Amino acid sequence: MARLQLVALVVYLALVAALAWVRLEPHLTVRFARIELSSQPAVVSVSGAVRKPGLYRLPAGARVADAINAAGGAKANADLKALDLALPLADAESVRVPTRRSGEPAVVGAPLPVININSASLQQLESLPGIGPALARRIVAGRPYRTVDELLRVSGIGEKLLRRLRPLVVP
Repeated sequence: MARLQLVALVVYLALVAALAWVRLEPHLTVRFARIELSSQPAVVSVSGAVRKPGLYRLPAGARVADAINAAGGAKANADLKALDLALPLADAESVRVPTRRSGEPAVVGAPLPVININSASLQQLESLPGIGPALARRIVAGRPYRTVDELLRVSGIGEKLLRRLRPLVVP
């Protein structure tokens, strides 16, 4: 009987040691994969203060500035300071070029107006970078918001767009 208890104790200790060893091994393997940009052209909707709004087929790797140029360039009242012109575009994105208020000069470094996402009109929401008519409607449909981070529950708003919107909106 004592021998059986000794064997059971040794098996138990071996199992405990094996489990401890497994738990000490790292469970997460980090691999860096090469990021491949799409080689397909992007079809982008360009609207707002541009000369020729519409759909444009842009080469892979195109930026917001390329989309505005494809649409004939910005109008004189366009507020290009509100856009990140270097932002890369993907297929099916929309670029809305906002306008400055009449009589408002384009001042570099001037603070942008903050928009309340719970009371803003569709037009005000569409003036935000990266927000088109469809996304503005989804934002309105998802009201009320207690925090700006709750915009993540709106389909079409991810971390990247939220980072761009955070300084421009309040709940």
